[in-house]
Amino acid sequence: MIPYLSERENAVEHIHTICLRLFDSWCENRNVIPLAYLMHCWPLINSGPISIRRLADTMWELRKFHAETLDGDESGVLCDLADCIDEILGNSFGPFNIAANG
Repeated sequence: MIPYLSERENAVEHIHTICLRLFDSWCENRNVIPLAYLMHCWPLINSGPISIRRLADTMWELRKFHAETLDGDESGVLCDLADCIDEILGNSFGPFNIAANG
């Protein structure tokens, strides 16, 4: 994290870091389905709530429709991503959070 950024900017930076980690893993393992989902919404166009919500919704759809393509570590990383998105959006009732916790 960069110390002079706001808390929100640091959270957005953390989202980018998580997505880059997933991108690297899915490229290395040639896991094309999750990679296609990620590339549909990342890199973020901007740090606004619409872009962040699109990322959350897309990753929720990935977990819902293609959970078999994810290993345990990746599922954990997606849960971390959901937590970070919830912090930014201030909303713990979105579909991504429900899927991550249940």
